[in-house]
Amino acid sequence: MNLYLMRHAIAIEPDEFFEDRERPLSDKGRKRMGKIARNLEKLDLSFDLILTSPYLRARQTADL
Repeated sequence: MNLYLMRHAIAIEPDEFFEDRERPLSDKGRKRMGKIARNLEKLDLSFDLILTSPYLRARQTADL
C-alpha cells in the first residue's frame, strides 16, 4: 500500500468576507494544482481513495 499526503493548493488570503473553512483556491492555486495533476498523470499514478478535510480549499484541490 502506498500513502500520499498532499497539502491543499494556494487559497485566497484570509479576509472579512470568508470564514477560514470557506476560503476557495486562488487562480494561481488552481493553475499550479492543475500542473501538478497533469504531472501525476504522467507518472501513471492512480488512487483508490481520496480523503480530504471539509474545508473548501481542500475539497477543490482534491477535485482537481
